[in-house]
Amino acid sequence: MKGFLSKIDAISIWSGNIVSIINPVVVIFVVYEIVLRFVFNAPTIWANDAVVYLCAIAYLMGGAYSLYYRAHVSVDILYLRLSERMQAILNLITFFFVLIYLGALVWIGTGYALESVKIREATGTPWNPPVYPLKIAIPVGAFLMLLQSVANFIRDLNFAFTGRKL
Repeated sequence: MKGFLSKIDAISIWSGNIVSIINPVVVIFVVYEIVLRFVFNAPTIWANDAVVYLCAIAYLMGGAYSLYYRAHVSVDILYLRLSERMQAILNLITFFFVLIYLGALVWIGTGYALESVKIREATGTPWNPPVYPLKIAIPVGAFLMLLQSVANFIRDLNFAFTGRKL
């Protein structure tokens, strides 16, 4: 079981590290656009779209990484007052809502992504980049989050019953 969980963790860490490369690229694009716009009075037609696009991909693909580190938002005012075992039990209860949400996102997102690829959907802006890579990131990111959620569920289940961490 530990080997299975380690593989899921490795995928989450790997995907998070890959998408973290996007952040400095976004900074470069923003600085580039600011310099061109305000220093040379020559704004680009692509920089804003590229920044929004890249940030969306980082958001979608970075979720599993955040789940691995348990860095997603929770109601800390209550959650942190609970014992570790009670936190694990609460995580077990909320897992089923996460499962429904991420399962729907994978299912419906896959349909949207396939349709977008089929029609070669683009943004419709003056730069007009394709949208389908972003739409593909929706079910892929949700699937990665679902995998990490299952790994966290197994760990929480074990801890709730045994008091030992896997």
